[in-house]
Amino acid sequence: MPIVFSPGEAETRPLYPDSVVYTTAQKVADLLGIGMGEALAVAQDSTTTAVYVTGADYRDHGFEVGDTILVYSDADPLGFEKVITSIATNSPGIQLNFTGSITHANFQTADNTYIQNQASFTNGKTRGLKRSVVETRIKEVQDRIDNVSHNAWRPYLVVAEYINFDTYKPYRRRYYTDYVGTTPLLFRNVQQILRIELWQGENYRELAGAEARLEIADHSALAGDAIYLCPGGGGFAKLAVGTSTQQWDAAFNKVTTAQNLADLINNEDRTNRGTVSFTTDATSPSGTTYTQPDGASSTGVTNINIHNEFLATANADYGSGKLKITSMQPAGGKESTMAITDATNIIPTQTEVITGSGTIDTTPADGSRTITFTDSSTFAQYGLVRASTGTIYGYTSNSGTVLGGCRLLDAGLGVSDDTAYTWTQYKFQPDLGFLSGTSGDQARLKDWWLDHEMGIIYFNNSYPFFEWNAVKVSYIYGERYVEKAIEEAATKLVAADLLMSDDRSVLIPEGTQNVDLASKIQLWRKEADEILRRYKEVVVFD
Repeated sequence: MPIVFSPGEAETRPLYPDSVVYTTAQKVADLLGIGMGEALAVAQDSTTTAVYVTGADYRDHGFEVGDTILVYSDADPLGFEKVITSIATNSPGIQLNFTGSITHANFQTADNTYIQNQASFTNGKTRGLKRSVVETRIKEVQDRIDNVSHNAWRPYLVVAEYINFDTYKPYRRRYYTDYVGTTPLLFRNVQQILRIELWQGENYRELAGAEARLEIADHSALAGDAIYLCPGGGGFAKLAVGTSTQQWDAAFNKVTTAQNLADLINNEDRTNRGTVSFTTDATSPSGTTYTQPDGASSTGVTNINIHNEFLATANADYGSGKLKITSMQPAGGKESTMAITDATNIIPTQTEVITGSGTIDTTPADGSRTITFTDSSTFAQYGLVRASTGTIYGYTSNSGTVLGGCRLLDAGLGVSDDTAYTWTQYKFQPDLGFLSGTSGDQARLKDWWLDHEMGIIYFNNSYPFFEWNAVKVSYIYGERYVEKAIEEAATKLVAADLLMSDDRSVLIPEGTQNVDLASKIQLWRKEADEILRRYKEVVVFD
């Protein structure tokens, strides 16, 4: 019996399961009345961009990247607050780095300089209740709130929701209806539609997202092969065959091989898949990574990984050993490109194949090379191309005749200066009408449009067959704003859980006049339940 099953479609779950969204460890500490840790004397004189603590203080009290520290001294009693950007070992202590210069002459050991972490919960070794434990409780409470309310205040991913198609017969547009039929989704507050797959009698045809499909022809011949993906900007990613957590295994058969590749693209935690980032050089860990804004991150940004840009599904409705890869950018997904080292044993289908004869100049440094065409306007503005020799290049600009910023990603059989080669590019496309490129448009008078708040898709010019489970939709739903009431409920539920587990350390002294801890637990849970009662979604079937 296999240890890990391959269902094909991923289950409905948070898009970022490990993100702490509804509250923070500090807000829980504030409710519990837990103060900050003690101030620590610096280990050595400060510099303009760093302060130092002893190794013992670092281990016992805990400092992490993203923490805010308060630094003060006799020379500057008000001091300053800085966010730790990096941590390094620097004898005789630990160096806490930050951005922005300070007047370091006022923060020397002779000035009695002290450092205080502004976080009440840290991951120090002797602090009792660690921040990691509190954040684990927060994640549990987030799932509990989502299950109770049948809604979410963070993005949730639904990969395959099968729905029947209702045409409201007679089949024709009437007064007050400018659509053929509708598809109500299970969840409201839809943030983005990723896929709308319509049953067309023999296959599910993609209407919303730009896609590419791969068929594993011979899994036994894939050793050393790789697939490269580019979302249309932000670098390139290499998905290589192998056995590490950042590779996909081709050891068993074509079915499990396709599922392994899908798990890697989706960063599937049940198979311990690692993250693969988009970088300037997909073949080197030293390549520059790209970031995107992230309000939940302590730094305000996060790396762009392959599971942020692409969604993959294997062996569900598509056939054994076949894989569907969809760009998670419905509007700009047509600019996504793909390159394959072995197009014989990994067969791409349902993509726009662009070819052209071009001459490469390999004399400049890698990353500054060019490929010159008579006309390159049909190639993506930023993407991947493969020479007839098997050499793969990534490029960052397209002037209409020249692909610039070319970087070698896979040598293949090599290419030479001033020699013309046939270059091939696979561009992602909507499946339904992908040859003309005219179908799949989202607008009220075009193929389909969406009521985001109610979660209803309206079909106009393109629509599925009139059969059960004729529509399969993948989408992201969830409220975009975390209401303060939800934050309050989450904070109180976490605080109550922490008090229930407070067996070996005292978080809050009860005293003689305060409300006892047992009563606080009951009151906070009751208040949280009363808050969540009005947020419960009720589905009525008529």
